[in-house]
Amino acid sequence: MVNIFIADGQPFEEKDILAEFAAEGIQVRKQCSTSEELVDAVKKEQPDVVLLSLTLGGLGAFEAIDQIRLNFPRVGIVIMLVHADGPFPKRLLDTGASGFISRNTDPTDIVDAIVTVKNGEKYISPEIAQKIAISLLPGGEESPLDRLSEREMQVMLQLSQGDSPLLISSRLALSPKTVSTYKHRVRDKLRVDDTQEIFALAGTHGLVAR
Repeated sequence: MVNIFIADGQPFEEKDILAEFAAEGIQVRKQCSTSEELVDAVKKEQPDVVLLSLTLGGLGAFEAIDQIRLNFPRVGIVIMLVHADGPFPKRLLDTGASGFISRNTDPTDIVDAIVTVKNGEKYISPEIAQKIAISLLPGGEESPLDRLSEREMQVMLQLSQGDSPLLISSRLALSPKTVSTYKHRVRDKLRVDDTQEIFALAGTHGLVAR
């Protein structure tokens, strides 16, 4: 039996994936929609693995990963992208997560990721591994998101989910001026003009639903 938490900004209702979990002895102990809810749940009951979407609300997925890796290093984390159609943001490899998959992959791949990470090993789905390999070849397409620092990526994700700079300021305990600075850096580095283009870019790279 493998016990997992699912951390997703939206209810996780993929029946085919949940059926595969049940068939393979993977028990979903809890579903969390914000980083605060997830961290609090992990403090009370450490699962074997957290299946985590970058659409997680509250302080966001990066903050949740940081806190879990710091305080509960034996809990495995698998990042679940919405899709793997665009170039894979290699910045995600620096988060401390042990597995990387996409939501629309075959359910057996998700099971493989969870079991592999539960056993203390790393897992990258075949489709994402191919994207990474291609990006390393001469002339390979890299993700523009790799230009962002972790904090800039955090702000970008919250902007792409429609959060206002004022709300982001309150959540991250940053001044509105600092958030505004991060917002301008994100726009400059991604070479976009507004929040709509940030959302579109995040959707293209599987970070949020398009």
